[in-house]
Amino acid sequence: MTTEAIFYFSLLALALVAYVAVLVSIPIRRRRLLSTAGALLMPLSAKASKKWVVIAVVAFLILLVVPLRNFGLLLNAIILAAAVLGAEIAAREASGCGHAGIYENVLISGTSAIFWKDIAALPTLAYEDDPDTTQVDKTTLRVLLEDGSEQLVLFADEEERRAAVAKILECAPQLKP
Repeated sequence: MTTEAIFYFSLLALALVAYVAVLVSIPIRRRRLLSTAGALLMPLSAKASKKWVVIAVVAFLILLVVPLRNFGLLLNAIILAAAVLGAEIAAREASGCGHAGIYENVLISGTSAIFWKDIAALPTLAYEDDPDTTQVDKTTLRVLLEDGSEQLVLFADEEERRAAVAKILECAPQLKP
């Protein structure tokens, strides 16, 4: 075997180990999230999606592309990194899957886990009841985080959103508009 072939196989082995490590960490991530979340105050009716399984399988298939065809060192490294990144996305999605609700310390919706201390504002609440405002989706809630990013939380219907907002403001009164 040439030095180049050994390097390619070690790069592939490293990516496979990282892929497996990320997927094995799913139960640990889930336990850690639920242990810091506190007690469930209000369950949300978000469906438990299994799309993370599809993402993990596609990431594994991407890993298999590298031994089948040599794209060159840089492109092989990028392909392997994309596969490991796909596994990370799948693991993040799987960690909150099936546990949607408002907890003492966190809002878990679908695959997002938003801690109360990380929320800067709920900008939707400030303008949604204004008569001049049109086309406000009453099944979503915009959440502005302390780091400046924004997340959109989806609810099953307007009633669930209304009850969830009331519970959120009860848990984090500093977010009242």
